[in-house]
Amino acid sequence: MRRLLFVLLFFAVVAATAKESEQKRNVVFILLDNCGQEWWGCYGSEEGCTPHLDRLAREGVRVENCYAPPLCSPSRVTALTGRYLFRSGWVLHHDAALYGGGGLDPQREITFARLFRDAGFQTGIVGKWQINHLYEQPDALTRHGFNEALVWPGSVDWEKTDAGDRERFAQAIRDADVKTLGRITANIESRYWDPVLLRNGKRETHPGQFGPDLMQQFALDFLRRHRNRPFLLYYPMVLTHHQGAGRGPVPTPLNRDETRSKQALYADMVRYADRLVGDVAAELDRLGLRNNTVLFVAADNGSEGSFSARRNGRVVRGGGYKLTEPGGNVPLIVHAPGLVPGGRTMTLADFSDLLPTFCELAGVPVPAELAMDGFSFAGFLRGAAREPRRWIFNMYGEERVVRDARYKLYNDGRFYDLSRDPNEQQNLTEGALAERKRLQAVLDAMPPDAPPPFELRSLSAFSRRQKGK
Repeated sequence: MRRLLFVLLFFAVVAATAKESEQKRNVVFILLDNCGQEWWGCYGSEEGCTPHLDRLAREGVRVENCYAPPLCSPSRVTALTGRYLFRSGWVLHHDAALYGGGGLDPQREITFARLFRDAGFQTGIVGKWQINHLYEQPDALTRHGFNEALVWPGSVDWEKTDAGDRERFAQAIRDADVKTLGRITANIESRYWDPVLLRNGKRETHPGQFGPDLMQQFALDFLRRHRNRPFLLYYPMVLTHHQGAGRGPVPTPLNRDETRSKQALYADMVRYADRLVGDVAAELDRLGLRNNTVLFVAADNGSEGSFSARRNGRVVRGGGYKLTEPGGNVPLIVHAPGLVPGGRTMTLADFSDLLPTFCELAGVPVPAELAMDGFSFAGFLRGAAREPRRWIFNMYGEERVVRDARYKLYNDGRFYDLSRDPNEQQNLTEGALAERKRLQAVLDAMPPDAPPPFELRSLSAFSRRQKGK
């Protein structure tokens, strides 16, 4: 009898340990900046820049169509909160890091980092935040749920400006003076060579060094230090965004020649980002973390319109700032050997789905009162459920759009068959009536925009103010 009780107790402990392990899966979310599907080989790119990402896609799950708002800050707000922009009123790009005037408010919005930290996970962020002014709100990252941080602050480096520029800057914000704002913000803190970084709130300068390398060191060190406890690492890379304030791409340590074409420089930035992602995956393997860690890799929006790449036999120009497919249909791959059966694709997801998916995979509870728009696709990733979505939604400013696996409908009535017309050249005025009706019902069910929590500030928002929009 004692032996039987011992055996039963042993298996009970093993089962409880296995259940606890499954509930405490780690999540690593890497987000490239301004890098459209046309640059990723796993999405048909012919540029040859992403061998590591392509391998992860082959071994994992690739989402064929993932919608994200086509600019940096709205995209990040959607991913962090699991909520569409009409709920927060953050319907335009608001560069809080540059212009201040308000940022993501932890009293109004709950991020996935906060949910993970409250559930006992160690949480870290490395890279670009942008949606708070971290000098004016030095506790913002802590209040949003991060235990550790190494981030590019992304503000004006006043040591590089002229006397009186602070006052001119404040006046230009009041006047929506885009010309003056553009001149002063050209002195933005560097994220690449000679970077300026905030390490747990302390400002650092690193002459002669490459910012993405320092951020990578932080990411790998975070994994090593927390390998024996549950963790969440949010890694919004600064790559492959240009230098800022209208300046172009930068040379990487792969090739320091600055005289090459902007297209060649940008391609090297994509290659460098790909290599960093591959190194993170390799470190997870080396640390023995792949059995309980899910790696998500995405891009926040499409590439700049000044760059183009060959994809599936045609040239695709970057669509950033637009709700076209190159602008808002972003890459998303999920890799977790042993947890997520690989070699599969999923048809539809959008950035609001990330928070509930992260939480379900990791066993992190989501408050019932949190009004989210996302659908968890954790069941599909585990191979135990169908895809949760029949449509995905996107918006920017007054423009809204919804699509299914084939058709796309804008709120101004434009309607496209993307299977035959991926460039959205032929507005369908006849046919596919049932599909149009179903997508229109989705748009009609969306509520109006909430008032912005503050005046939205960015060059694009200031330009709209000048035009009286």
